[in-house]
Amino acid sequence: MAKAERIKNTLQETRERRKTQKAVVYQLKLQNLSRRKEKLLKKAFLEAKWLYNWLVSNIKRLDMPINKISAVEVKVGEVFEERTLATLGSQIKQEIGDRLKDNLRALGKLKENGRKVGILKPKRFVNSIPLKQYGITYNLDFARNKVKIQKLGNFRILGLHQIPSEAEIANAVLVRKPSGYYLHVTCCLPKDSHTSLNPVSKDIGIDFGVGSKLTLSNGIRIDFEIHETPRLKQLQKKMARTQKGSRNRERARFLLRKEYEKLNNRRRDAQNKVLAFLRLYERVAFQDDCVKGWAALFGRQVHSSGIGGLKSRLRTSLETPIIVKRFEPTTQECFACRKLHKLSLSDKVIECSCGWKCDRDANAALVILRKGLGLSHEQAVGLDRPELKPPEREAAARILGSNPCICVSFPQ
Repeated sequence: MAKAERIKNTLQETRERRKTQKAVVYQLKLQNLSRRKEKLLKKAFLEAKWLYNWLVSNIKRLDMPINKISAVEVKVGEVFEERTLATLGSQIKQEIGDRLKDNLRALGKLKENGRKVGILKPKRFVNSIPLKQYGITYNLDFARNKVKIQKLGNFRILGLHQIPSEAEIANAVLVRKPSGYYLHVTCCLPKDSHTSLNPVSKDIGIDFGVGSKLTLSNGIRIDFEIHETPRLKQLQKKMARTQKGSRNRERARFLLRKEYEKLNNRRRDAQNKVLAFLRLYERVAFQDDCVKGWAALFGRQVHSSGIGGLKSRLRTSLETPIIVKRFEPTTQECFACRKLHKLSLSDKVIECSCGWKCDRDANAALVILRKGLGLSHEQAVGLDRPELKPPEREAAARILGSNPCICVSFPQ
């Protein structure tokens, strides 16, 4: 069998196997870096920027064999100087070119759809290097907790215990952050792995809000906000006083990016805790609210919680998400008789002529659950009396209570 046929058969087998798998990304940190290795990593990211900008400056260069490029021209002041690519491997160079091709292809599709797009511009810095093929571009040593990267050498790594033994390791990305260097490894796992075998309950409805970020149909309220720290405001003032192009400005920018990374990690952790709790339910129903529009009235409260990011992750992280249409009147509709009421932001309780009286957020969560399940008024009997089971209370206290920024309240 010819080499081209073997490659074709292997790719076909991989596509068939991927249909029964799901992709999971694990973040590993490079630790105990010496000065020589830190200098080597900085040089690799600098050379990746040189190569990307050299290709962007002339798109016709993408037709060249990028993996064989050994030197590029870099603009220094008003002149161009030739720089050697000494730390980038051949597959890394090829993948950087493939990234640029993907970007051009995406811009072309946006232009075909009538979107107004510009041209790709040179980057000031590159913070990610693609590692295309496991076993060649990079290799993991589970026994010694090390990773070997092409032309960069061996690095001690933290977090290999996260990757299960049945995982099929695919490509990875070497990422530079203000807090250090990380390796984002993509693994393929069977779709039936890590599923909740004993859910705490079957169905749940969620109403997103500003006061209480999440109100569940069983009465649980979840609120979390991570505001800007005083140190962040001090760094912003310090950077405003520095001179453009100076080393002090670069240092202030680095410290500012590091502080922003801490804030994002805290918000991300709060989102992870909420998602871990919601995964205990078989089916989760929520409405496709326009969170971006809420920022006009409640900007600080919306941005500090990251509700928009949580909603987008709910779509992809849950096994069976149920999404109610955006313009369904869930808050104004009475759960008992489906009568519409005009409520202002100051109205916290909905009272109907049929005798139904309920908190407006809890009423909206029940309506979202009924509409999400596609139940009629007669079929929704019993949803208005949700029973908070002891496993739900224990799971909420165990998972959500581990984050000090999350406030959980239970129905009385």
